[in-house]
Amino acid sequence: MKWLNRSVGNALRHAFALLVSLVLLSGVVAAVESQRHGAALDRLVEYNVPLRLNNFKLRSAMGDATRGLRNHLLFAQPKTTYLQAKGSYAAFLDALVTQADRPEERRLVGDLEHRVADWFAYAAQAERLRHGDPEAPGYAEGSRVRYEAILRAGDALERHLGRRTAALYEESNRERLWGLAGVVVFVLAAVVLALLVALRTYRALVPPLGAMGETLRRLTAGEHETRMPDVGGPTEIRELGTAINTLAEESDRLRRAEQERARLAEVAHETAARIRQTLDADAVVREAVALLGARLPADRVFIRFVRDGMIGPAELEWSGGRLVEQETATVAIPAEQAERLYLQGAASSGSTLDPPPYVPEAAVRALRELGDVQYLFVPFGTGGQLLGTILLTRDPSRGPWKTEEIEAVKSVGADLGRGLDQARLYGRERELVEELRALDAAKTDFMSSISHELRSPLTSISGYLEILRDEDAGDVNPVQDRMLDAIERNTTRLRLLIEDLLTLSRIESGAFRTVKQRTDLCAVVEGAVISMRPAAAKAGVELTADRPEDPLMVDGDPNQLDRAMINVLSNAVKFTPAGGRVEVRVALEDGYGVVRVSDTGIGIPADEMQRLSTRFFRASNATELSIPGTGLGLSIVRSIVANHSGTFDLQSREGEGTTVTMRIQTCAARLAAEGDGSGGKARGDGSDGNAPGDGDDADAPGDGRDGAGGKARGDGSDADAGEPAEAGEGA
Repeated sequence: MKWLNRSVGNALRHAFALLVSLVLLSGVVAAVESQRHGAALDRLVEYNVPLRLNNFKLRSAMGDATRGLRNHLLFAQPKTTYLQAKGSYAAFLDALVTQADRPEERRLVGDLEHRVADWFAYAAQAERLRHGDPEAPGYAEGSRVRYEAILRAGDALERHLGRRTAALYEESNRERLWGLAGVVVFVLAAVVLALLVALRTYRALVPPLGAMGETLRRLTAGEHETRMPDVGGPTEIRELGTAINTLAEESDRLRRAEQERARLAEVAHETAARIRQTLDADAVVREAVALLGARLPADRVFIRFVRDGMIGPAELEWSGGRLVEQETATVAIPAEQAERLYLQGAASSGSTLDPPPYVPEAAVRALRELGDVQYLFVPFGTGGQLLGTILLTRDPSRGPWKTEEIEAVKSVGADLGRGLDQARLYGRERELVEELRALDAAKTDFMSSISHELRSPLTSISGYLEILRDEDAGDVNPVQDRMLDAIERNTTRLRLLIEDLLTLSRIESGAFRTVKQRTDLCAVVEGAVISMRPAAAKAGVELTADRPEDPLMVDGDPNQLDRAMINVLSNAVKFTPAGGRVEVRVALEDGYGVVRVSDTGIGIPADEMQRLSTRFFRASNATELSIPGTGLGLSIVRSIVANHSGTFDLQSREGEGTTVTMRIQTCAARLAAEGDGSGGKARGDGSDGNAPGDGDDADAPGDGRDGAGGKARGDGSDADAGEPAEAGEGA
């Protein structure tokens, strides 16, 4: 055993070499036996189990098919179950045919396949019958009889497979037992040899290692004075014992330093938490000063701010365990040096009687006025701006400021700078919010007032225009008639602009109200199309509409929905050149009434799509063509659709046209969602909910082209089209 006492490495190399060899040999033996045992299991898992599983699935599918067919013939229930089984059984039957590789199994599977085919041939004849036909009960009974024949064939196959499974299990168990016996014999021999080597190694290593472990256990348990005794043993263990004792001494020193760092980190964390709890600048400073004074070994704490390039007298002082109301007078010093320290992320510390050489003369004089103390000077701010400084002092008997104390105060200074910046920003934000609210209220009042003020003279102009048209003031010659046409057109445009402004004012002030009732969306669309046909005909634009024959009921305000449709159609007609086409399609899709308006007009430039949500914005191509508009109409449409809990989408390509899509949930879908609590997509009025649209995905975001398109009747001359509801009056 002397060789073990000389070197742990030699002992472990010999022991591990032997153990590794035994492990490798054990693994080889176990792998050979496992391969033999696994071969039998593979035959069982890869062959018999899939056959039995597919036999069971086929039985289940045929049971569903039989039940579904009988319920259809006898009780007029839907053929859903039958059709599902009809679509799924083939996969199971094909798997059985493919997997059967023995004559007996192929015979049993063939018999089962024949009976399944016979059942479905019989079912095909029964499908032509209807509930109530005299032959229906007979066919139902016939399907049951044939299903029982399928069950018998399946049972025969299952019995055969069960016998084969039992045989494979028996073969697998035999292989497992022989393999286990071989492994046990080899393992026993390996264990005996390993025990001999382990015993020799144990006697040389375990006693000194045990003493070492006990020493480490006591050290980790908190007995920091424990040291490793001299217990002899190999060279490496004796050297390790010496290293443990050295580490224990160093650990004591580091532990004391870490406890101090943890305490200071807790101070910094608590200070940061207190600072974040308030957005008042004065409270932020008070919390920082109070915690620094109470939790750090400081006699006094000063907070000073930068004002006009100078670090002035203390804004707040902590001394004697409390905040001082009458602060100590201190000399103001230039902020340049403190700003350099702040930008460098540094601090200054030392004795006030002998400060570091980099401290400027003005600061030296200010420090010496504090007496013989140890000082710590930490600048704080936000970003690249110096806001102020933290100054801590204590009696020289406490020693210089330690690195961890300096870092803790720097951390507090960083949080103090952020807290003051946030407090000031919050104060400024509140001021700006109040100013914006006042401006918004003034804007809303102005829009409402100016709109009302303009309507009165406009009504007077319209009245006198009608008198002139009626020739009550004398005959009107052709030249005067053209002038009156121009006046009437521009009067109509001005009236529509005023009405749009009034509506927007009502929306923003909360006076825009929606009175919902059961409304036929198809009727609303049809009415809007009829109103716009004269304007479309005059512009040379083909206007077509496609809608379901059945009503499409939604919860909505008919006046608002009518206005939305008129605005969208007016835009489509206005921006479509003569010879173009405007198509309106109404459909039921997933429980929503969907209205799509597509035109072959000038479209919208791709780079302007993101700006369409801006009020009064008009596309550049519309401006170049001098097409009139205000950029407000489709903003109103969007608000109307939103008030109906719907969605508004627009997609467009310049020179090709635009498609606007509005979706509003139907009454039936809403009631179904409320009934089952799922908010699901009810099918509405009983349709399958899959009515196709016009192929447009209508997913492009944005608003209209110029947003104008109020309820104008072209140029105002087609009065016979009927005056639609006044803009904004449906609210």
